[in-house]
Amino acid sequence: MPNLLCYIAGVSESYLHYPLRGQYNPVSMRTLRTLLLAIFILSLTSCSQPTVQTTPSTPSVEVGSATRTPQPLQPSLTPERNLTIWLTPTFAPDPSTPAGSLLEERLLAFQEANPGIVVTVRIKAAQGPGGLLETLLAAYDVAPSVLPDLIAMDPIALNSAALKGLLIPLDGLVTQPNAPEWYDHAISTTNDLGSFFGLTFASDAEVLAYKTDRYPEAPSTWSDLLASSAKFSFPAGDPNAAFTLFQYMALDGQLYDDSGMPTLDPVLLNDVFTFYHSANVSGVLPQSIFQHLSAADSYDSLKLGLVSSAVAPLSSYLTEGNSETIAAIPLPSRTQPGISPAENWSWAIVTSDPIRQSMVAELIMWLTEPEFLGPWTYALGMLPPTTSSLALWPEDVEAALVSSLVTVAQSRPTAEELATFGPILHSALEAVMLGGVTPTEAARNTLEELRSP
Repeated sequence: MPNLLCYIAGVSESYLHYPLRGQYNPVSMRTLRTLLLAIFILSLTSCSQPTVQTTPSTPSVEVGSATRTPQPLQPSLTPERNLTIWLTPTFAPDPSTPAGSLLEERLLAFQEANPGIVVTVRIKAAQGPGGLLETLLAAYDVAPSVLPDLIAMDPIALNSAALKGLLIPLDGLVTQPNAPEWYDHAISTTNDLGSFFGLTFASDAEVLAYKTDRYPEAPSTWSDLLASSAKFSFPAGDPNAAFTLFQYMALDGQLYDDSGMPTLDPVLLNDVFTFYHSANVSGVLPQSIFQHLSAADSYDSLKLGLVSSAVAPLSSYLTEGNSETIAAIPLPSRTQPGISPAENWSWAIVTSDPIRQSMVAELIMWLTEPEFLGPWTYALGMLPPTTSSLALWPEDVEAALVSSLVTVAQSRPTAEELATFGPILHSALEAVMLGGVTPTEAARNTLEELRSP
């Protein structure tokens, strides 16, 4: 197996240890998935070992191996330049992880194809005082010289940054995504802004993870969950009630009337609350779900054995490798084929220099080509944005799951929608499950509260 030997020789020692971890017999699904990923990466990388020089805050990447025969930039665009990317830890080019190693190799390949360009990656928190958006806002006013050229942003941060004029429209720089190559959920991020500011490269989604020994068949609808005595969990403690709002929207529930004023359909809202009430009365929904603020919390309750099914982040489910005893499907809805809220992560351009914009646009195209996005999104455990990139996933149960998700995935509610409807829906959910209020009363009270001055 000369290719495999070549691959092993080309990775760092820490990365070599990652897929093995001493687990040889019996072979777990997690081990099989990681070994499969190694073989998958093998077919897409060359034999030379890249070198990486880092500083405490800034990994700076030197020339290394390429993954394709590149088309270099025009000579006028290749002076000595340092292109800076801001990323969250999830997407860090860490050679000790499969996804990080792939990104590192891709950035090295870009440098090799474009001599004189150096790519620097700085890692920022996803949210909070030192997060991507907050740091971008602060630097824009105080220290514009440290602004990145390229940044990865979630939908809420992308929308906020675009509205504040911190981003450069991609029109004319990057080809706008279109169906059928691009999945609908991956296109929606660009359309919501009215202009083209972000190009989706990966999406985390929410799924229903469930113990296969507790359900004779996959619980794909509300009725399936109610028909079982097995406990189900979702993040009911989320003050923005994102799960409830998404369930309502999945029923084609209206959020704004013809005049643009916020509204809710009490009939559809009653349907959602009735499901909660029935599940609570039957013991399927324990009141402990109000301790769960996020999908990660509810997934933890499943792994601890406190419930038999739970809303879970797709990336956690795929990368943790629990498929021997836990399976996953799209979230149950009132009817099949289920639903899946997706959080798109997108590339956005910050630099206002036209020459640098052209270089960054070329880098974006490198980072969104199928031969890279396929293995990278597989390693991240996230939805790929295009049919071509999903086609490069290995044919396994995870690819089958993701294939079912991309057809039903929809963008999560926006920050404005969550702020407008979330607190009211959260109060109504508490009233139904903890306060003895009927679903009909809760739906009516919610609409009245929404309409009150």
